[in-house]
Amino acid sequence: MSIAAELLEAIERMASRLALPPVAEVYVPDAQPAAHRDAEFGLVALAEGSAGFYYAWLGASQAGMAARYAAEDFAGTSPLALARRLARDDDAERSLALAAIGALTTHLHRRAGYLPPAAQDSMAGIACTRGGHLGMIGNFSPLVRRARAAGMRVTVIERKPQMCCEEDGLSITLDPSALASCDAIIVTGATLINDSLDGMLEHCRHARRVVLLGPTAGVLPQVLFGRGIAALGGLEILDAPRALARLRAGEKLGDAARRYLIEASDYPSFDALLARC
Repeated sequence: MSIAAELLEAIERMASRLALPPVAEVYVPDAQPAAHRDAEFGLVALAEGSAGFYYAWLGASQAGMAARYAAEDFAGTSPLALARRLARDDDAERSLALAAIGALTTHLHRRAGYLPPAAQDSMAGIACTRGGHLGMIGNFSPLVRRARAAGMRVTVIERKPQMCCEEDGLSITLDPSALASCDAIIVTGATLINDSLDGMLEHCRHARRVVLLGPTAGVLPQVLFGRGIAALGGLEILDAPRALARLRAGEKLGDAARRYLIEASDYPSFDALLARC
C-alpha cells in the first residue's frame, strides 16, 4: 500500500470512530514564487482550532487555485472530503488534502492528550560532524550551509535540472541513487505532495537516520515511521486566527506556531491514540 493510501485509510478509520470538527476556514494564497522570497503557505483550519499547512509553490497546478477554491465554499464542510483529494493526480489538490490531514492529525493529538515534543534544533537530531555525508531530498538552504560549515559533505536531490551543480563539498543532482553513501538524510514534506516519497525512501536504506521535515510533514506519524523514517519534524499551529492573519500579511508566524520533533521510538501507536479519545 502506498503512503498516500495508508494515510487515507487511517483518516477513514479516524472518521468512523470520532465526530470530526468541520472546516472553519481555508486560506489558499495566490502564490508568487521568487528566489529571494520564502515559500508561501496557506492553512486549513478546523472549527476547534486545529490547522494544517497548504504549500503553495506548486507551479502550473497552483495556477488559479485562489479563484477556483473560494474560502466560503469550504466553511462548515467535512475535512474528510478535503483529505480524500490526496488520491487525485494534481499537486495542488494533494497539498490541500495534506493540509486537511495535518489539521486532523493535530485534532487527534489534542483529543488524546498527546503533545509532540518541542524541537531542540533545526537539524532534527542529526549531528554535524566533520567528514560526515548528509543527504537531502529537497534543498533546505540554511541546513546545507550549516552542514558545510561544520565540514560535512552534502548531497541534495532536486527535481529542477537548472539547480544541479557540483562544487567543493556540495552536489546537487537529479539522481536519487547518490543518496546511497549518505550517513543521514533529511527529506522535505513536499515529497508527500508530489507523491515521490515512496520511491525516494528506496534510496535511503543505507542511512543510519532519515527524518522528514517541514510544515507540510505534519501528517499521521505512524504511517511514516512504518517506512523507516526515524523522526518527523513539523509546525503546530497554536492560534489559527492569528496564524491566518500573519500568513495573509506575509509575516512570520511567530508565537502563533511551535516547532516539534517526534521520534519514532517515543510515539504512541495510532490505535492507542484513538483509544484515548
